[in-house]
Amino acid sequence: GPYVRAEIGAGRTSLNDAYWLPPGYPADPRVNFDLESKNGGLAAIAFGYDWMNGFRGDISLIATSKTGLKGPWTSPTPGPHADITAGSVRTTALMANLFYSPLEQQGVNSRIQPFLVAGIGLAGNKVGQWTRTNAAAATPVRTFEGSTTFSPAFSVGVGVSMQLTNVGTHPVMLEASYRYYQFGKAQGGSASTSAGGTPVQPLTFNTSDQVLSLGIRIPLNRL
Repeated sequence: GPYVRAEIGAGRTSLNDAYWLPPGYPADPRVNFDLESKNGGLAAIAFGYDWMNGFRGDISLIATSKTGLKGPWTSPTPGPHADITAGSVRTTALMANLFYSPLEQQGVNSRIQPFLVAGIGLAGNKVGQWTRTNAAAATPVRTFEGSTTFSPAFSVGVGVSMQLTNVGTHPVMLEASYRYYQFGKAQGGSASTSAGGTPVQPLTFNTSDQVLSLGIRIPLNRL
């Protein structure tokens, strides 16, 4: 039958393959960065259906907290080139998820059920205002506007559910899980709040999260 699910978690954010194409590109080469970010949180709400045969599926709306980002340039050499000295990113995603509980599929009627989960969907990655700093440039510090980029997303994970209520009462399940989310490409804006050229391509990177979460799942029409 149908169910509703809600979860909150703590995530470790990774920002990979970061670069920009500066205003003078290609004479001024592509600059690559080693971005780092602060850890953040994740919340989700989902509506789904449990076939009671080891499989269930749902549609979830996911939101991560805004996390700061910064990082030095790594290539090309020689330098100097600009560093990314301030910025932020947060994600909102809509994802379809499929859960598989092997013990339930085998007919094991237990209050505790391990599960596997995989999801696919669409992420909106919002980059806030971002700042590049290059002491050797004519304008050492420039700040650019933010932007939102939509990208395909996926996730995989493992978890365990435990029924909190007694047999014969309406079931409420507590779920603990680890999931890896790949939210795809994020890109800042090109318009600057200070004088200077427009980037051929603004700050661009891939964003992902590793999330440990706790959730509650409540069937809507069965005991």
